[in-house]
Amino acid sequence: MDYNITVSQRAPWRSVAEFQYAGSKSYDLLSSGGTTNPGSVDTVPLGAYFGTDPITGVNQYAQGIYPNNFSNLNDFLPYHNYTGIGLVGHLSYSNYNAFIATWQKQSGRFTFTSNYSFSKNLGCRDGQSSNNGSDGASEWPYDCAHNYGVLNFDHTSIFNAAYVVNLPNAVKGKGGADRFLGGVTNGWVLSGITQWQSGPPLQPNTGSLNVGWPVNMQPTDYLGTNSVAITEPLITCDPRKNLKSGQYFNTSCFAPPTGGKDGDIIWPYIKGPAFFNSDLAIYKDFHFKEHDKIEFRMSAFNFLNHPLKQFDTNGNDSDVNLNFSASNAGSCAANAPIPCGLSQTNVNTTTNGVPLYKNNVPRVIEFAVKFMF
Repeated sequence: MDYNITVSQRAPWRSVAEFQYAGSKSYDLLSSGGTTNPGSVDTVPLGAYFGTDPITGVNQYAQGIYPNNFSNLNDFLPYHNYTGIGLVGHLSYSNYNAFIATWQKQSGRFTFTSNYSFSKNLGCRDGQSSNNGSDGASEWPYDCAHNYGVLNFDHTSIFNAAYVVNLPNAVKGKGGADRFLGGVTNGWVLSGITQWQSGPPLQPNTGSLNVGWPVNMQPTDYLGTNSVAITEPLITCDPRKNLKSGQYFNTSCFAPPTGGKDGDIIWPYIKGPAFFNSDLAIYKDFHFKEHDKIEFRMSAFNFLNHPLKQFDTNGNDSDVNLNFSASNAGSCAANAPIPCGLSQTNVNTTTNGVPLYKNNVPRVIEFAVKFMF
């Protein structure tokens, strides 16, 4: 369902301003199931490994044998003859709400169009990627409601502007030297495009910062199931506050969960680095016959030479990897009680909330000559 309402108003300088609310809701979206996504019908319930094996009647956990050493984890599956059944269905849903402002001028020496949107894309992070890129990894396989949050392609604020300026004539005369100078200096046109958008949400784009746990802090050991992909940390404070210069999230706000329960499945909206780009061009046509002309153009792409910061979300994940595995984690016995080897704070100093990389998109200057006949 799509709905919108727009108010248009004439503005100064023969321009038009528009203000719009736009929204949409989508239901019954495709869900692919799998072993960790909503729609899976063969998931081990929470805490199942801590109980009696439904096939053998033996409680191996009570005997001090941790689930990763169980004789057959598949005994706990509802359909225990299979390793997993993903039922394709239509469980997912999403919604979009936006305020959009547009200002444009289409006549005169100076013309422009600009728009700004303030929006929010929310929905079930279902891990579905059959039709296009995934909207975020699923953290909870049992239903969509626990995966409801900001989708990974959301950008809260987006601004775009495009403009064309017919530069004033520097020479007014029409004869002799004035005619020659006017032909060289008059008639130049300046145009440009500027784009800015706030950064995307970090959690659905990084798989919840790829949390690293000690060996006995895995979901099988801590939650009694292998159906949950990872164990989430607890959010102990707002990770968007008390930030240092260049920092995007506060790692001291993350801690291990307690009591055999998962941490916070949906985090506060932590934004990544914003995107900014501005291109500029200047050009002029020289007429020498009725229908023939030569155009000279100089274009500068990213003319401000603005670098783009970015987290390593597609490589080694070195700066988006919380690690709660203490230095003595390797010495813990396989059946050591939790929380052996567990640190209460992040020990990965590379993941400190500051992007490790810069995408140094260079300033590119292009000269062109075009002959039109």
